Amino acid sequence: MIDIVFAVGGMVFLWCGMSWAFDVRGITTRRSERIHRRNQKTWAMGRLGASPNLFASVGYLRFLGAVMAGAGLILLVAVYALWNLG
Repeated sequence: MIDIVFAVGGMVFLWCGMSWAFDVRGITTRRSERIHRRNQKTWAMGRLGASPNLFASVGYLRFLGAVMAGAGLILLVAVYALWNLG
């Protein structure tokens, strides 16, 4: 049963991570713009520009996607190892 959970989790992490890391269909840029707009609305009046938020940058989201893809690969390797161990 744990093999199935790891396999599904690994595939989901790999798919989401690759789509974020390589900005498939502009997912990362749209998400970054949404975070940026939300932060502009919540910051107090009188500040110039939006918040200098690291989490709103496209580079951070691409890095997070690469980490997720790596985690997905590790989970799939773990499934392969558990499958061969019996």
